[in-house]
Amino acid sequence: MLLFQIFPCPWFLISFLVPCYGSLQPGFSKLQRGYRLDRKLIQSFTEVSFLDCVIECLVTPRCKSVNYYKGANFCEINYENKTTAETRYMESAGWVYSEKEHWPKELAGACSNSTCEINQTCKHKRYSEDKFFECVLSDCGIPDQKGINLSSIKREDAIGLHRRIHASCADGYSQSGSGRLNCQSNGEWKYNIVCEDVDECQEDPCLNGANCTNTPGSFTCTCAAGWTGIVCNEDA
Repeated sequence: MLLFQIFPCPWFLISFLVPCYGSLQPGFSKLQRGYRLDRKLIQSFTEVSFLDCVIECLVTPRCKSVNYYKGANFCEINYENKTTAETRYMESAGWVYSEKEHWPKELAGACSNSTCEINQTCKHKRYSEDKFFECVLSDCGIPDQKGINLSSIKREDAIGLHRRIHASCADGYSQSGSGRLNCQSNGEWKYNIVCEDVDECQEDPCLNGANCTNTPGSFTCTCAAGWTGIVCNEDA
């Protein structure tokens, strides 16, 4: 999406954007240079300017922040920010991090008033008399299959259309399949992983006559009289 294609004002140099949409100073003043958010990627774009990167986030409802590498004009839009994914916010030389809420929504042009769903992105329509934008699928969302653990996601993984991520099974589940998930063009994940709950009660973990109840990914013990503790091994 090129910046000059969507701005209703006749200028597209940054110095002239201020009269059109008000000050961009809040956004620029809150840039975090030398930082990026890792492994929370919706989609990435090449050969775009920083403001185009911000606009990609503004027109994508799921987006909360962007990473931008000026040396390669490379943009990443994220589905979380440094507050919701604090442990993924890290120093990274050459990168710039910015959050969606720091920029005026008017930068998105006609898309600033779109009603696109969370898994869609707003696209401007050049030649339309009745509507100036359309909503198209953008991603497959966060995988929510039972037992999946996303801590094994790789640096380049993304949830956008035609992208893929790598997953594993959480503790207490056995895994079959490669662990690779592909985001299909219909906005649904194709899973190559199955996580089956392990019945921990088969190993009789509960002591001193306690009853064991298997739970998803774990177990609980109901202690007999006089006993307490996770596995009922402590005097009550």
